[in-house]
Amino acid sequence: MKRVISCLLLAVIFYFVWLTWFGSRGARALGTVESEIDRIKEHNRELKVENQRFGHKIRLLQNDARYQELVVRRELHMIRENEILFIFESR
Repeated sequence: MKRVISCLLLAVIFYFVWLTWFGSRGARALGTVESEIDRIKEHNRELKVENQRFGHKIRLLQNDARYQELVVRRELHMIRENEILFIFESR
């Protein structure tokens, strides 16, 4: 009888150890979630830098006439009187 109880107790302990490491909320799942959190944090840092760049461009477009002219000429291909614009296709 003691042997059966010991085996049963050992099986229960093994089951809980298995759940701790390999279960849906175990150590492996925790590692996966932590790595996903790290990836998302890095992506957020990249987006923050990009947002700062866009904010800077917005301020320039609102306040800097020379930058406004540069953007209009580059993106809309507008030219001044007596200018010739050459547009080359990239390969």
